[in-house]
Parts: sequence; C-alpha cells; structure tokens
Amino acid sequence: MVTFDCSASRHDGVTLVTVHLRRLDVPTRVTVRNCLDGPVWPPRSEGLPEAGWSETGFSGVLAPGAHALGYATPAQPEGQPAELADAVAVPEADPIGARSGGPADVVRELGDPLPPADAVPAVEPRESPVATAEASSAPGAEGDHPVRLPSAVEPWLAEMERRVDSAEALAAAETLPEATAAVRGAGGLAEVRALADDGDERRLRLVARRARRLADRRAGATIPVETLSTLA
Repeated sequence: MVTFDCSASRHDGVTLVTVHLRRLDVPTRVTVRNCLDGPVWPPRSEGLPEAGWSETGFSGVLAPGAHALGYATPAQPEGQPAELADAVAVPEADPIGARSGGPADVVRELGDPLPPADAVPAVEPRESPVATAEASSAPGAEGDHPVRLPSAVEPWLAEMERRVDSAEALAAAETLPEATAAVRGAGGLAEVRALADDGDERRLRLVARRARRLADRRAGATIPVETLSTLA
C-alpha cells in the first residue's frame, strides 16, 4: 500500500512543499493535489515544467520504490499542503522518465538548442512592465526612492506574465510550425490544457480589484506626521 506524507516551509515569500511517496510495489499512477490557496510552481528542466506537473499538482506514473516530489507556491502554508488524491497500480505502463519523443521531452533530455548565453551580445535587461507601471504611478516614485514590488509578489507576477505570454502565443498560432513552437514554449500539451482554463484571468482580476481597493484606502489615509511628532 502506498504511503504518503508531506511538509511545507516558507522562505522569502515563497512556500516550498515536499511530498514523500513510499512502498510503490509496481508502476503506479499517482495524483498529488495541492491543497494550498495558490498556484503550483512546478520543478523545471531546461525551462520546461517537469513531466506530470500542472497548476494544480502532479499526476503521472511512478516507478516502483520511493519518490520525493517538490514544488513551490506563493500561498501561505496553512493546513495540510498537499494530498494524495489517487494511487492506482498500472504494471504495464511506462513510468515518467521514459522518453515519449515529444518536443518537450526532447528539450528536457537534450537541452535547449539556443546558443549559450555567453555567445550572445549582452543587452540591457527588460524590466517587468507591471513593476514599471506600479513604480511610475506610485506617489513619490520620481524621487530618490523608487517603489519596487515586494519580494513575495514579484515571483507570482513574473510567473503570471510568463503564462500570459504562452497563452498569447498559443492563441496567435495559425500554422503547424507556429502551433508546435507555441506548445513547446508552453511546456507541452498538459500545460496547454492548464492554460486553457480561465483561472489565471480570474485570479489576476481578483488581485487587481483588491489591490485597487487597498490603494484607494491608502490614498485617503493622510498621516499627520508633524502633529504626531509633537504628541509623541
């Protein structure tokens, strides 16, 4: 019988979840579901999510033995971080790790065919549009203390920006080569299916509404520094 346990720890605004699966006697299809209130940031190889991972967790066939799975999420580690949703023995199935020959598997196995970074002329890094817009619109941003996004927020927005870029590329693909490149860039068909859901848009709009309400409240809270200084 498969045994399951998990743990979570918080580091620099990111929660790291570790899952242990033991006593797999035969190849077993397992589904591990994230229980925290936030998206899964899966492990990656050559820039692509490892096989079996999606925004909600992991699903795939594991070889006999013991396995450790790990992922990150911006959510707070409140309650049990993950659960074993399903575990079914599939003795004839090929465990994850056996190459299927798809584009994403080839990239993971052989690496990205782009030239190495030191062979490409250096260019100025492109600042995140979200960070730039927030900084330029914030009060006092023109002074000597530019406003920057908190470290807990920037990774989540960067991941959302990457997913939006992938969604736009998939939506714009009109030819087979373009579709193939877009699917590869998204991380494979499993990631394409996850992107097809409108969850990203709903989460972004929810965050935007809450941030706007808080910004309006903060704008209306004028702190009388001089008066408070005389009373302190």
